[in-house]
Amino acid sequence: MRRLALLIFVALALIAAYFYRTGTVPLRNAAANPTLVEEAPIDPNEVRVLSALDAEYARLVDAVVPSVVSITTSRTVRVPYVVDQYDFFFGRRGRNRTAEQTQSGLGSGVIVSKEGHIITNHHVIEGMDEILVQLTDGRIEPAELIGSDKGVDIAVLRVKAPNLKPLPFGDSEGVRVGQMVFAIGNPFGLQETVTQGIVSAKGRAISDSGVELLQTDAAVNPGNSGGPLLNLRGEIIGINSAIYSRTGAWAGISFAIPANTARQTMEVITQTGGKVVRPYMGVVMMDIDRRLADEFQLPDSRGALITDVIPGSPAQEAGLQAGDVIRTYNGHLIRNTRELRRRLLASKVGEEVKLGVIRNGSELELAAKPAEMPDDETLLRVPPAPNPAQPAPEPRQSGRATPGRGVDNALAGITVSDIPERLRGSLPENVPGGVIITQVDPRSPAAGLRVGDIIEEINQQPVRSVGDFDRLAGAVQPGQRVLLFVARGSTRSFVVITP
Repeated sequence: MRRLALLIFVALALIAAYFYRTGTVPLRNAAANPTLVEEAPIDPNEVRVLSALDAEYARLVDAVVPSVVSITTSRTVRVPYVVDQYDFFFGRRGRNRTAEQTQSGLGSGVIVSKEGHIITNHHVIEGMDEILVQLTDGRIEPAELIGSDKGVDIAVLRVKAPNLKPLPFGDSEGVRVGQMVFAIGNPFGLQETVTQGIVSAKGRAISDSGVELLQTDAAVNPGNSGGPLLNLRGEIIGINSAIYSRTGAWAGISFAIPANTARQTMEVITQTGGKVVRPYMGVVMMDIDRRLADEFQLPDSRGALITDVIPGSPAQEAGLQAGDVIRTYNGHLIRNTRELRRRLLASKVGEEVKLGVIRNGSELELAAKPAEMPDDETLLRVPPAPNPAQPAPEPRQSGRATPGRGVDNALAGITVSDIPERLRGSLPENVPGGVIITQVDPRSPAAGLRVGDIIEEINQQPVRSVGDFDRLAGAVQPGQRVLLFVARGSTRSFVVITP
């Protein structure tokens, strides 16, 4: 037994001596001294374009990041008091009691002036009691709210701090789809986050504010709101504002307020001491389809069709009328009502603008001076309109069916009456006359009309009574399209009826 142990010991000693002399490491320690590769697989000279692009990306980011700030907001709210077991034990009651709670929020902003003006989104600071701005060098400064415009979603802040580095605005009008852009901000509280993409589309409207947004595929997440969208020159071409997502996180579609809109809003806010002043023309408009274009003798369906003009408004003073089609605004072609609203928002109050108009097939040029938008957002003070779902007003006494028309007549199946005096007081003030529809055959070409609608014109001829309606309707030829001017509630619109 001793001899066997001695033999094993000698064998182990010989094996250890072998590994020591040869420098070989046992398998279980093989990873202790790895052999590393020192040379890159690609020579930078072989990818010069990519190397230059990589360096230029980093240079651009280094130049613009100091101008982007993180915004922290907070407010104190009262919430229902939560009753616990100790409240009940000690006789305290939580009914109708409230407790204070602090709510906080995150956002981004960009410095745009040497005086410390910062642009961000209105929704970032809305309703907040305290606004703090953190600069990229670590400084945290209290911010003063100069003013904000909820409709455009732009707010202007100001910090009093030295050594600020503002960024310039670019011309968002000249932005092209496919152009490379960078978004910088504070998503999820991760400061100085940079994402890159392209401009995916222009002229996106995701609300009825009239602001047409830039669409980009640069990643934007909660906390990015208010941060800049930049071009390759480091200019601000947009303010990141919203995303399209089913989950609340980025899904490849982001929206930014164009820089021209943001700049004009900022200038108004700073010049008026924080008051929001929007230009106002005083027109109600509708888009034009191919059928309306034919009826109004237009070469195409571009433009904004005026359906109403507010009394005493700049539009009325300029001579605009219902039925006019605005085709150009200061020489810029108007495609639709959204573009006209955008051009109007970019105008200054009191500054004359030139309107290219088509009226009855003839071209006109009118001059208008947008005024300050009235405080009354409805602009038209009108009483409630008749409820179309109500029974027809006295159809057997005052109703009159359209005489002897076949199904090839556009106005077949409509029954109208003169407007009863008891209903005139409930009609909008902007509807001076017409006849009221008391019945519509659902099989008729005009089935889209409703009981209670007011027909004011047929083929641009006024309808003041049932007699006018019968005369004009009787002149409609079989198979002929008819252009009606209809009031439904306080809304007036042109409708083409096709048999």
